[in-house]
Amino acid sequence: MFRITNLQTNQQETCQNRDELLSLINDRSVWTEDRGETITIQIDQLGEEGVILDSLSLSLPLESIVEEALSGFGFKREKKSFGFLKSNKQKKEKRTSVKKDKKLESIKSVEKPQNNLVEDRKDTEKMISKSVSDKPVKTRKSGFSSLVLTIVICLITIASIVSISLVQIQSKKINELENRIQLEEKQGKIEVFGRFFIANFYTGKSENIIDFLSSEMKTEGLELKKGVQAQSTIYESLTESQDIIQVTFVITTTEDSNNIKTIRMTLPVREEEKSMYGYVIVGKPIITGFAE
Repeated sequence: MFRITNLQTNQQETCQNRDELLSLINDRSVWTEDRGETITIQIDQLGEEGVILDSLSLSLPLESIVEEALSGFGFKREKKSFGFLKSNKQKKEKRTSVKKDKKLESIKSVEKPQNNLVEDRKDTEKMISKSVSDKPVKTRKSGFSSLVLTIVICLITIASIVSISLVQIQSKKINELENRIQLEEKQGKIEVFGRFFIANFYTGKSENIIDFLSSEMKTEGLELKKGVQAQSTIYESLTESQDIIQVTFVITTTEDSNNIKTIRMTLPVREEEKSMYGYVIVGKPIITGFAE
């Protein structure tokens, strides 16, 4: 939650999330600029019990876009203990170690009965072979013993296959959980990166977006929107597949003719430590209507 205080009048307003905060600050900035007034506000990020996590003072009207003025603000989280997620680095490393130990114990626990089954199979084969060699039996009885042996071996083989399948399924689930946790930790940085790119994308100047593009996209080039301005940008979703992150925003735009549109823009993003912002655009933005 966010609290906005007018330092001249001491009037206060609250916002439930960061997107609502950005929209409200943008509206107040336009309002003061239209009236030729200047006001100073203080923004507080509040925890669940009203604890102030972060504060920021601003003068309205803004001299830059609202996303740039509030970049890096509003992403702090209360420190809590969640069982398998810890806020500090030491507890996070301990959680990772415990998770790996549990994974190894789980694999061993599945492999152990598998090994026992193989040993039981060998013992069964020895006992049946010894019984057949020690006592002369009739042809009919020998055929029945062979059938029993075949059935036992088939059952042991099926049990082994099931055990291996369970190990593979469990390993896949653990990997998916780890990937989801890592993606959630990156969400704040990727969201800020996407907002900055969109703000520069709608300036219509290619030199403003060059630092956001991968080397391949710099060569290929990117068609910019001219005569269109972004009025508001709202984060919608984030997915990852094969190291490519798809981040989607809902954008309200206005054209020179004052025509207002609401669209979705999906950006294909890849992490790149050597880049200016830590991430780069690796493909053309996918723009669709909001209702599609």
